[in-house]
Amino acid sequence: DGATWLDRRLIHGETADLAPTGFGQQVREAMDQRREHHIEQGDATRSRDSRVFYRRNLLAILREREVAGVGSDMALSKGLPFRAATDGESVSGKFTGTVHLSSGKFAVVEKSHEFTLVPWRPIIDRQLGREVMGIVQGGSVSWQLGRQRGLER
Repeated sequence: DGATWLDRRLIHGETADLAPTGFGQQVREAMDQRREHHIEQGDATRSRDSRVFYRRNLLAILREREVAGVGSDMALSKGLPFRAATDGESVSGKFTGTVHLSSGKFAVVEKSHEFTLVPWRPIIDRQLGREVMGIVQGGSVSWQLGRQRGLER
């Protein structure tokens, strides 16, 4: 139950470009269902004048929930505990693959005693099977690839 493109449209109030029939109508209906889901889950509230207010940072919250759930499921099959990465944290380990979630594509980074899922970026693909290091920042990762020597940059 991660952040989807419907959630982004709901939060930003994007409906003007949707046709009243066909696919546009289907998207509106899906957005209505998703809105009701968020209200039922306590992630949104409807005011007396029918306006809907979404929880602050809802997209990040949905992404974190999805990553935590998938990470827990993967921990069972990998035999390694999952550890969620936090903002500002340095992440290092072996890049062993990717997973596609509703919230986007995530890189699997394994250490000897645990693994984590971090937002994927194309630059990391060439590092598959290698040790990687990066810093998690605002829903993305700043990868530090290549050999680091002493104080050189």
